[in-house]
Amino acid sequence: MWTSLRNAVSRRVEAALRWLTASVIRSTAIFVILTFVPILLLTYYIVATSVRNTAADEARADLQVRDFAASLLQANFQGEREALAGAADFTSLKRALALAAVPQPRYKWSQQRLLRRQQQADAEAAASLARLHQRRPEFLDLRLYAPSGALLAAAPPTVTASLAPPLPAWFQQAVAEHASASPLQRANATAPPRLEFAAPVEYIPPAPSALPRDDGVLAAALPTAVVAAWVRHINLGPDRFLYLVDAGRQLVTGPADGPFTPAQVTALPATAAALAGRAGSGAVEAAMWRLESPAVAYGPVPGTRMAIVLVRPLRVGFYFFRVIYDKLALIAVIIFLLAVATGLLLRSAFRYYQRYNREVESGRAKTEALLGSIGDGVFAVDGESRIIEFNRAAAALTGESESGALGRPYAEVIALLEERPGLPPERPDPVRQAMAQGRTLRVLRSFTLLRRDGARLPVAVTAAPVTDEHGGVQGCIVVFSDASQEREVDRMKNEFISLASHQLRTPMSGVKGVLGLLLEKVLGPLNPDQEKYLRRAYEANERLIALVNDLLNISRLEQGSLLLRTESLDLADMLAALVAEFQPRAARYRQEVRLEGGGEGDAVVRGDPMRLREVFANLLDNAIKYTPEGGAIAVRWRAAPLSVSVEVSDSGVGIAPDKIPGLFVKFNRIPNPLSGREFGTGLGLYFARSVVELHHGKIDVASQPGVGTTFRVSLPRQPPAPAALDHLPAAVRVAG
Repeated sequence: MWTSLRNAVSRRVEAALRWLTASVIRSTAIFVILTFVPILLLTYYIVATSVRNTAADEARADLQVRDFAASLLQANFQGEREALAGAADFTSLKRALALAAVPQPRYKWSQQRLLRRQQQADAEAAASLARLHQRRPEFLDLRLYAPSGALLAAAPPTVTASLAPPLPAWFQQAVAEHASASPLQRANATAPPRLEFAAPVEYIPPAPSALPRDDGVLAAALPTAVVAAWVRHINLGPDRFLYLVDAGRQLVTGPADGPFTPAQVTALPATAAALAGRAGSGAVEAAMWRLESPAVAYGPVPGTRMAIVLVRPLRVGFYFFRVIYDKLALIAVIIFLLAVATGLLLRSAFRYYQRYNREVESGRAKTEALLGSIGDGVFAVDGESRIIEFNRAAAALTGESESGALGRPYAEVIALLEERPGLPPERPDPVRQAMAQGRTLRVLRSFTLLRRDGARLPVAVTAAPVTDEHGGVQGCIVVFSDASQEREVDRMKNEFISLASHQLRTPMSGVKGVLGLLLEKVLGPLNPDQEKYLRRAYEANERLIALVNDLLNISRLEQGSLLLRTESLDLADMLAALVAEFQPRAARYRQEVRLEGGGEGDAVVRGDPMRLREVFANLLDNAIKYTPEGGAIAVRWRAAPLSVSVEVSDSGVGIAPDKIPGLFVKFNRIPNPLSGREFGTGLGLYFARSVVELHHGKIDVASQPGVGTTFRVSLPRQPPAPAALDHLPAAVRVAG
């Protein structure tokens, strides 16, 4: 088992190597595939793995930088809020808020006194704010607001604006005793972009106690430049960019040379997720021509209503070239090893190819020597019908040179004619027929080869298709030989049969006449035994006469001396007469013979009445002969504009499908249960087909064993004129 398996594997490998090394293009393709494809795959794996690992490391670093930046910003914002919350406990601020909440007295001198007290309290509050401003210079200004939004004190004192209703959200949150920060405030003529920080200032309203308790607001403006300075002090690295966005989706700070514009940053889905309180990371698809895909890490800044977005452009080309540079030595070693392996393989394959080529050349030389020694002409064609082999005998028979025939379509070199007695010659194509049918085609004597010099040579032809391992036809091999001697023997045989038939028919006619006189009792009465034996002799003589007539007709047919008369005849009348003539014979077997009309149209054709009558008589005779007793036989005709068809159907024993092709062969009788009932020569159907073809008609048969047989004869109303052989080569037509 192992030996057979090893042999099978070695045969497959040998076939594969033979195919691969049979062409320079395929050999080059082998080298390219074995050398460069593994290198490309390996390079792709190395680059993809390195890029994936590097991207994962960078993503983890992004998250760490994001968390560190968020913590640092949270601490800075918390420090600013705590500074405001500590200043909110100043007694001077609470006194200013309490005096501002005192209602106006009724008397003027009381009003003046209250005004002086309020101005003094506001001045003290302003001084406190000024001292705080000196300690916290990062604030643009510090302002003390009453719950109504009225400005009570400010540092520097140039800030005089009060808040107009409706009061901002950050102010209302501070009044509600919650420290807050506002969204980004845009720049105006007096102040740059800034954030508003606010803290509530609790105070006790003065008597009367019926006044509601309320809180003032201490506000500070922190410019975005301070936040940008905080961000600059964070170690982001050279390839990371930090963006800070407020609750209103406005950019607080960000790099001027970053990969995104403020509008692009605020429109990112990551920004919306961070403002919603979610943290994460991902990638943003960029235009393909930029060869980069920015990585984004995002999250909220704790303690604020702000979001942080960290962007790092991932340049694929940079990673690719870096990996190639880092792995250059490894790739060089792999290329060298693959080149050595490929060289060894190609060297072995080339040596095998040389050995195989020598074997092929040796085999070809032996084949040419073998073909050259054959006395018959042999040529081979490929799938396109071009000659690929042409031996010396073929060149001698056709008159073509071997070199001149190779590569040409065989129809230009081999001119064959099929000559049948009484019919114009036809140009057969045994090569195409054998390739189409996929079987060997043998024609022994009916072909004539037209040589290059114009001479005609009888040939016997055998065409065999060449198939591959899958059964597909790849070409054809044709063997043809001189059949002049066989043709002469056939001619002499036919002449002998014709002469013998003529010589036999005359005495047998005399015997028939004498036996007829005896049976008619012209020469005297006969007893029953004498009449029985004379009847047998008469029937035997009739069979001999029928056999001689058949042989004579066949001989004339094959010699081409069977002449046909052409005249108009009505097949309907002929068939009616034949049916009436065969009725007594059918009655002997209790058979029914009926003639069925053909509907519209007539059955008039041009042909030989006597020969066509013999054709249909043979068909009726066979139908009666091979139909059991009590059977039925139908004769029908159908008229068409250009032809008339006649069918003879019976309910007889039928014919097996594999026996039908031998029906029209001379002296061939197909055995069946009724074969011995009557005498037969096996020549009737051969003669019938030949006569029908001489009339340019066609005869077909359809049969089913046990059911019956139908013969169908189709005759043209007007036989065509003989066609010229325009398809023959010019040299042959002129010479012929």
